Amino acid sequence: MKKTITFLILLLFTVNAFSQTIPDNEFSKEYYLKKSKNQKTTGWILLSGGTIMTVVGVIGFSDSWYSSSNATTDAYGFIMLGGVVSGLGSIPFFIMSGNNARKAATISLINQPVFSPMQGSLVLNSQPALSVKITF
Repeated sequence: MKKTITFLILLLFTVNAFSQTIPDNEFSKEYYLKKSKNQKTTGWILLSGGTIMTVVGVIGFSDSWYSSSNATTDAYGFIMLGGVVSGLGSIPFFIMSGNNARKAATISLINQPVFSPMQGSLVLNSQPALSVKITF
């Protein structure tokens, strides 16, 4: 009985291992353009939010510095620091957006003319092809 249960468990794990599918990756021009646009929007949101937080933090920090309120001064200092970190965090999004925009510019779908045999002669047909531009 133990051998049968062990064999069935091993069989189930083996069948499950061979049943895994590879995810279908989409590498079209529209995919890269959409991804680039979303990353650029995220970068601008982080940059503008960080700038606003930094300005509010600097103004509040300078006003509360002379009022001898340590808790308020600390709060504005943390707001200012969070704004600077958010502004710096937008840089990778702009870099990734540019990389994806360049990938979208190098990948395009074209109709390639192809000679195909039909009834003893060659006929010119068009076949969709993926064109990749490699730049150095």
